[in-house]
Amino acid sequence: MAEAARQRMFFVDNLRLAMIVLVVLVHAGVTESGLGSWYFIDPAPRGPLSLLALTLFQAGCQSFFMGLLFLLAGYFARASLLKKGGWEFSLGRLVRLGLPALFYMAVLQPVIVYWLADLGGIQERMGFGVFLAGYFTSAHFLGGSGPLWFAVALLFFCLVYAGVRGLRPVRDPGPVRPLTGRLALGLMLICFAGTFLVRLKWPMGSAILNMQLPYFTQYVVFFLWGLAAHKNGWLTSLDTGLARRCLVLALPGFVILGFVIWPVVNSPDVAAALVPHRGGWTWQSAFLCVWEAVMGVALTLGLLGLFRERCNNTNPLLGELTGSAFAVYVFHAPLVVVLGQMVAPLQAPVLVKFLVLGALALPVSFGAAWVVRRVPVLKELVKA
Repeated sequence: MAEAARQRMFFVDNLRLAMIVLVVLVHAGVTESGLGSWYFIDPAPRGPLSLLALTLFQAGCQSFFMGLLFLLAGYFARASLLKKGGWEFSLGRLVRLGLPALFYMAVLQPVIVYWLADLGGIQERMGFGVFLAGYFTSAHFLGGSGPLWFAVALLFFCLVYAGVRGLRPVRDPGPVRPLTGRLALGLMLICFAGTFLVRLKWPMGSAILNMQLPYFTQYVVFFLWGLAAHKNGWLTSLDTGLARRCLVLALPGFVILGFVIWPVVNSPDVAAALVPHRGGWTWQSAFLCVWEAVMGVALTLGLLGLFRERCNNTNPLLGELTGSAFAVYVFHAPLVVVLGQMVAPLQAPVLVKFLVLGALALPVSFGAAWVVRRVPVLKELVKA
């Protein structure tokens, strides 16, 4: 039984679940902080302390959580391709990633934009039929992936990987390399350099068809890291001491960012004060790129080690939650939008409203996922 548990690697399921929980909470955070792109932003005024706390939370999550999901996806992509072959692997990814993304773009996105969020007062300007006609015949449809941008990007990564492996099949996997501190430092340097250079052209806040290119250096690097992790067995052989040192390295990062970002959140014009941090030849942009690179790699390694040592088990409740994680990812957006509008009239600091919204959004999202997984048509969309 213990051997089966190790082979299943329950810690990976639990870690993925934790990242999905953070996704829901980050979108609740954007709702209340106004920092980031989301369907509904609470119009309440934001005090500097609440904004500082929400900024640290969102920036901390952004530094690693989607990258870690790409790493895990890369790990299992290599395992699946070796088992199934390129053609079956590609078809499987088209179904498991493409169909949920298409469903979101064709069904959930129009419902959220028109009926739930009423973006730009669109209901007064046109009927739903006119809106749909314009949506499906324009680039808005291609950019309407919402949170499912991850599925679209991951599908692209997987198809490119399958194509490369089709041209250059693996014959001799070569020697196994350990995951060392030196290699972790190299990952940090690559993430820093790539992110800084990309943000010279596309500063933070830039998006092309809903793909936030300022963060994609990490996503590509972490997907490749996942491929290498499978080849070298890093998820099971990760040195516990290295993982702990990485967590220790990451913790002071929140304090350092707090000191740097305090003048911004305490500014009368936060948007203007953020401009130097978004990208360009500024020390603020360089600092943020270094900070994200160090925190992203350190937190990823630290959490991989922590979950492997402390969370490598399951039970019926945890199994239900991990099985619902992808369904939560697909369906949480409209729920967070509606709940955010319900919480908006609450007279309280935005940090308190964030806690209330998060406390509501998580059980509602997982409850909805439980229902979705028992609807014959919908359950096929959320198998990933």
